[in-house]
Amino acid sequence: MKHTLKLFVKYILSGISLGCTFFVIMCLSFYVGGGEEFLKEIFEDFGRQAVGSMLVGIACGATAVIYQFDRFSGFVKTIIHFCVGMGVFYPVAVSLGWIPFYPDRILYTVLQFLASCGIFMTIRLGFYLFNRNEAKRINKRLREMERDGDKGDISYKAP
Repeated sequence: MKHTLKLFVKYILSGISLGCTFFVIMCLSFYVGGGEEFLKEIFEDFGRQAVGSMLVGIACGATAVIYQFDRFSGFVKTIIHFCVGMGVFYPVAVSLGWIPFYPDRILYTVLQFLASCGIFMTIRLGFYLFNRNEAKRINKRLREMERDGDKGDISYKAP
């Protein structure tokens, strides 16, 4: 239980870090792209904007702890992570004006939601591919060690 709590806190802090990092990257991209009007709105409400970024980061980061448990399949874990992440992201994004919401233009709203889902899935795919490649690299190294009969000190050596 203590290990799970420490892990959960680690994921929360990582989520806050990622939320803040993405917030800064988005602000910089708007700055470089000439979106001063959008930045003006963000800075007029900076406290709420920053907290919103952290909440989204926590929702996406902290729920990633589910991947540490074997109780559910990978697909179910992804669905849970997706539902919690989007369940927090979309309302926060709409309420803070990150995504415009037009009740009278439902197709636009649906397309915005689908774009948000696409971004989530792209980020998830990136993490999946990274972890898959890491597992392949580690397994290759373990096979090499097993083949060589290396029973000595196992230490990390940079590739």
